[in-house]
Amino acid sequence: MSRRGVERGFTLLEILVVLLIIGVMMGMVVLSVAPRDAGKVAREELGRFKGMLELASREAMLEAREWGVRIAKDGYEFLVQDEKKTWQPPPSGERILQGRNLPEGWRIEWSVEGEKQDKEIKPEDPPQILITSDGEMTPFELEVEVEKRRGVREGYRLSAGVTGRVRVEQVERP
Repeated sequence: MSRRGVERGFTLLEILVVLLIIGVMMGMVVLSVAPRDAGKVAREELGRFKGMLELASREAMLEAREWGVRIAKDGYEFLVQDEKKTWQPPPSGERILQGRNLPEGWRIEWSVEGEKQDKEIKPEDPPQILITSDGEMTPFELEVEVEKRRGVREGYRLSAGVTGRVRVEQVERP
């Protein structure tokens, strides 16, 4: 039996697997460095805040105790009223209702019961928004403006009525 020379090289299948791996890696790199759409981030954050408000409203009714929201220029936090009528952060089991910081560069304005809020908020201040155990909420509006592209700004409004109904909508900017 004669032995033929061993041929060296890659099979077509091996080359295709390598190209597939390179393609997946390139896709991951592009997704990780591509800038996120600021408008989409704002919609997601306000949608999250809306969900948190609705959850806090349900918790207030189920637990028969008052909840509150304190809003500042850089974020918001949920508080719960204890038996001594003092405002405390939610119990550690309520991880969903922990405070959040808003991304830098956002311009926010809010009004509570039609009155614009512009004073500096201190940690000892009571919450501006009250969520009662019967499902009612202090009416308020929160407007967020973000820079979508250089020179193009986009705005969104989250509003809540006394019945606890919360809406998020886009606001026209000139």
